[in-house]
Amino acid sequence: MLAKAFGLPGYFLWNPLTFLIRSFLLEHLCSCPDCGSTDVVKDGFNKRKTMPDIQMLECNDCKKDFCLRANTIFYWKHASMGELFIISWIFFGKGSRRWSREWIRKLGKFCCSEWFQRLEKKLVKHVGDISMFFDGFFQADEMYIHSFGEKLLIFGIKKSDGKIFETVLQGHSAFEFASALKKADEEIGPIVDLDTDAHTSYPLATKWLGILHRPVNRSEEGFVNEKGVHSNGVENLWSHDRPWIEAARGYGSMETLKRAVKAHQVYHNQIKESPVPVWSFLMLICNN
Repeated sequence: MLAKAFGLPGYFLWNPLTFLIRSFLLEHLCSCPDCGSTDVVKDGFNKRKTMPDIQMLECNDCKKDFCLRANTIFYWKHASMGELFIISWIFFGKGSRRWSREWIRKLGKFCCSEWFQRLEKKLVKHVGDISMFFDGFFQADEMYIHSFGEKLLIFGIKKSDGKIFETVLQGHSAFEFASALKKADEEIGPIVDLDTDAHTSYPLATKWLGILHRPVNRSEEGFVNEKGVHSNGVENLWSHDRPWIEAARGYGSMETLKRAVKAHQVYHNQIKESPVPVWSFLMLICNN
């Protein structure tokens, strides 16, 4: 859209980022898709009329010719690597697949859906790959949303170092909460102390798991100070992430919504919180 406004080719603005990603792949993630060898050499370009040329490579071991995008999430014919990267980055700030699809004017509905499915599945694989911070202090909160005709619960936990756990629940029983807490313990735990609101499912769920539970009355202490500002990190998290979650809720099934929420968790923990976010994003979505 921006390129069109200036009367430029649609791919023109993505060339610099595409070249950056190409250099990154050549230096860090270049291997033969058949034998896995890293002994490869450049072998010209596959000329494309609608996007930057794709670097071709040859494996010195098995002599297979392949393109630079092979075995990466960018192995896709519909857009340049720069275009796909920047729209992915923007998506995790804006949320809406429809908005993202309209932003890339040449990507159709089903092509765009395929890209986000690839992207989310790749990110979800890294859901537990975070550094451990062992003070054991966590805060939990929940919020309701409506999606594909159902009332669903987004359950969130935040630890002292800022890392988060997010998941979608179909109910609010103690069993559902305990299952979510157990999963959170595996991904960002161990959970020792847990501050929550007064939801009736927390006491039994934490008792089953042996977690020290501290319910905090928002109006008296802990979650709201004398100025009326929430000190519960998850409450603050929801205040920032609610627009994204509500925009992303237009998924067609529980499976796709859960995948999007978990991918958002990985983005928050390993990309947004990273001192080198662009590098971290490339490592996560390109690494096999």
